[in-house]
Amino acid sequence: MNIRNLLPIILVFLLDGTQLPGQDFKDLVAMCWANNQQLKSQDFQLKQAEAALQEARGLYWPNLSFGTQYTLAAGGRAIDFPVGDLLNPVYSTLNQITGSQQFPSLENQSIQFLPNNFYDARFRVQQALFNPDLAINRELKSAQIDLKQLEIKAYKRELSKEVMNAYFQWQQAEQAISIFQEADTLLVEAARTTQSMLRNGIALPSALSRIESEQASLKAQQIDAATNAENAWIYLNYLLGPHEATRNAIVLDLPELPDSTSTASGSREELAQLDQAISMQQLAFDKEDRFYQPRLGAQLDLGSQAFDFNWAPYALLGISLTWNIYDGKQHKYRQEQARAAIDARVQQKAFATDQIDLQKKVAGNNLRSSILQAKTFQPRIRATEKAYREVYRKYQEGSANYLELLDARTQITQARIANSLARFQAWSKWADYIYASASFPID
Repeated sequence: MNIRNLLPIILVFLLDGTQLPGQDFKDLVAMCWANNQQLKSQDFQLKQAEAALQEARGLYWPNLSFGTQYTLAAGGRAIDFPVGDLLNPVYSTLNQITGSQQFPSLENQSIQFLPNNFYDARFRVQQALFNPDLAINRELKSAQIDLKQLEIKAYKRELSKEVMNAYFQWQQAEQAISIFQEADTLLVEAARTTQSMLRNGIALPSALSRIESEQASLKAQQIDAATNAENAWIYLNYLLGPHEATRNAIVLDLPELPDSTSTASGSREELAQLDQAISMQQLAFDKEDRFYQPRLGAQLDLGSQAFDFNWAPYALLGISLTWNIYDGKQHKYRQEQARAAIDARVQQKAFATDQIDLQKKVAGNNLRSSILQAKTFQPRIRATEKAYREVYRKYQEGSANYLELLDARTQITQARIANSLARFQAWSKWADYIYASASFPID
């Protein structure tokens, strides 16, 4: 068997069970897509484009209509018809020959041009036999559907990035609350130890006052962190839309840091939109290229027309032909406009391709850099925790003052906060990279 035939099978086994980038966010993003009002609006616009395509296809079918007209008239122009002057001498001679009065005398007539007590009722069938504009119009409506679908996908991709970043901001704020709670626990323990030392005459009252002041300052930080967490949760809920999931149900089991080795990428919808725009401009060019082709149509009337509501059926068939001959080269100039628009779109796509490639490279570099930076904080945290334990032990022994203890506690809190910021900054950069590389699957 040829090795090329085995490649798809090998890839299936390699990829089987492998989690795609952003797969953890699939449910959250799907919830956002289902509830987003702007996305629903674009779905209705897509249905509008689909209906327009059906309308364009309907132009190939015959058009059947019914029409009637009834007129009453008096006066107006008339024509004198001397029927008496023409026939009376003949009738008189015939009466003399036959010896009878079988042929009466006739009066001259005056006939109105406007029909009085006259009706015309008909069914009309119209059918386009050959019209190149209909095919262009149908292809244009179909292209508009494809363009709208790409717009929806591009907006979905933007929403997926917004949901991810909003989730990371919420989790970072929640983690900040936990860090400040741990810091408060350390201060409570330090205050309890200081009170014991005061009773034993080892510490001064100013030490306890300073620790209590530090507790008040930390309380303000906790309030600020709680507010930030609540605001981040509100914004995440705004993106997700109405739902009944609890906060714990939304929490994802993510690793400490994202993976920067994934190279899976897709094609951005913006480039596909430009391709579609080029195709639509090409249709405009093709339309003008068919300027000299004839337009042929047929019309059939089946009905009745008569005076005094009598029955007089008729059938009337008509063929219409339109053939453009000369328009002062207007269609040529429209072709030049379409060609210039195509060339402009091609250049826009080349520029957009370079921009997206640059965005992807920068996002990848930022992701790798943020991961490396985040990894440096764990040794710092361990070092500050070790230093705090040593200072706390010395403080209990009376060989370290309260300022050293508070400084050691501050170092722990700052290191943990910085680590949390660096961790979720790395995840935010990961979301940017997933967006730039079009790695997240869009339905």
